[in-house]
Amino acid sequence: MNVIVIHGDFVSQSTKRLLKFIELGKKQNREIIRIEGGTSFSENLLKEGLFQKERLVVLEKPMQLRKSDFDWLNKNHTKIYGSLIIYYPGKLPKEFITRLPRQKKIEEFKLPASVFNFLDSLYPGNARQSLKILHNLLSSESIEFIMALTARHLRDLYLAKISPSRLQYESWRISKLKKQASFFSEQLIKKIIKELSEIDAEAKRSDVNIADSLDLLITTQLE
Repeated sequence: MNVIVIHGDFVSQSTKRLLKFIELGKKQNREIIRIEGGTSFSENLLKEGLFQKERLVVLEKPMQLRKSDFDWLNKNHTKIYGSLIIYYPGKLPKEFITRLPRQKKIEEFKLPASVFNFLDSLYPGNARQSLKILHNLLSSESIEFIMALTARHLRDLYLAKISPSRLQYESWRISKLKKQASFFSEQLIKKIIKELSEIDAEAKRSDVNIADSLDLLITTQLE
């Protein structure tokens, strides 16, 4: 069984790549199976299809895999006919990837540097610079994408402040988040997360201008 890993913070691009694999699998008349990590992992990989087609198995929620699943996959992957795509909408920890079979293809979709520059600029006292980067960024990326990343980043900052052990990132990235989080009070981070959630909910109910709402949030909370 071929093992392909698709992951990375640039979720829109990693999702497109996954869909391309699925589309190609359908054209090749493969049996497409989507599973999750957990108790039925090995059973799903061993399950025989009705017509004995070559299979394309997409594993979602891979972080649910147990040590026994990794051990089983390493021992048996060469005996199974087909391909296994491990998809994760984010960056998988290095420890996870090293536990997979050596014979694997890894595709990581990284965010553009401009996105990281924007996320890194989000802290009190830096509103003007943050807005400047945001406006430049919106010429190439959608506001919905930026909003989703901003919300996730603020949640990471909150965890970095109250419980960094819950962050499943490399140590250097956790240190960076902790440093940025130190510029915020816990109350301010919670307030911004709440306002981001309200903007998202309002956007789903009406034609609110998300970019203007994010502009106002940054101006009022990070001035």
